[in-house]
Amino acid sequence: MTASINALQIRRVLGRSNWSTPVSFGPDGWRTQRLDGAASIIVTAADHEGDEWVHASIARTRSMPDYDDLKLLHLAVFGDGWAYQVFAPPSDHVNIHEYALHLFGRLDGKPALPDFTDGTGSI
Repeated sequence: MTASINALQIRRVLGRSNWSTPVSFGPDGWRTQRLDGAASIIVTAADHEGDEWVHASIARTRSMPDYDDLKLLHLAVFGDGWAYQVFAPPSDHVNIHEYALHLFGRLDGKPALPDFTDGTGSI
């Protein structure tokens, strides 16, 4: 098992009766599939500028994942930590799977952006 990502805890949150046993993916990551074949999730960790970051993606076979899919992915991978969906300029956009969405966050769950609420707790 990788040291950074608790794949069995992620599967527990996703639902063991719906998702396959995670398999190793890359140097520090995991991949799991829905047992009905409708979706897959990849979670990887890597160091960027001195902080360890997690990348989590969910892909559906026939359609784009929806907001509920992203909420479940966030809960399973980041818990109550911060995660971000990134919109890169077209020149930097990478699309390996037609129906995939991605979340990025620090492994420690801390925010990486300023507090845009100015302390009000609401944007």
